[in-house]
Amino acid sequence: MATLTQLQTIVTSIVQDTEFTNTIIMGYLNQGMQEIAAGMPSAFGDFLTPPLPLLFSIDKVDTDITEAFVALPYTYQRGLHFAANENGVEIDIANSWIEFASTNPLLDRTGSIYEVVEQGGNLYYQGIPGTSEEISIHFYRLPIDMVDSEDTPDGIPAYLQIPLLTNYASKEIFNLIEDGLEGQQVNTMKHTALFLAALRTLEISVPYDTRGLELI
Repeated sequence: MATLTQLQTIVTSIVQDTEFTNTIIMGYLNQGMQEIAAGMPSAFGDFLTPPLPLLFSIDKVDTDITEAFVALPYTYQRGLHFAANENGVEIDIANSWIEFASTNPLLDRTGSIYEVVEQGGNLYYQGIPGTSEEISIHFYRLPIDMVDSEDTPDGIPAYLQIPLLTNYASKEIFNLIEDGLEGQQVNTMKHTALFLAALRTLEISVPYDTRGLELI
């Protein structure tokens, strides 16, 4: 596993510009980690790169008896793909907000929960139970930022941590350094290509059945 210090050292040796301190480099490394986990344009079609299996999470939310929605856990990032009531019975997840709203236009149906959907960081449900109920959900969580020197990238396979994150940070920094220069941004292009090659490898490595989330 690559540590934050190791990643910073590699980027520093590539960039060779003292203006970009370890703190700045840390910001780019964490930014890359967050963007990769959230999904980036796929090399294989008009959809996002898939969720990272290492970020799979299970949590619970309690319904509100007066509203048709509750906030998802603060760790939620993407990919709600399973929900069950407190008796362990699976609840249908609508394919989209449009589909959910078309069958539940007023969001005012009461009774047992038969369908849910994620929208804007909230979990919407119909019906609205008369007493608060617990819903178990499966999703992919936010990665935890690296802060301390021995922290390691969250959710990214060990063998891709260096090529993904150091090239992400390097391309972002060189884009600033080479901005306004005449001719091609050689270093920006080089590290962008290296980053995209590593991202493609990551995407291929993810199990096929989790690929193909729509490009938003």
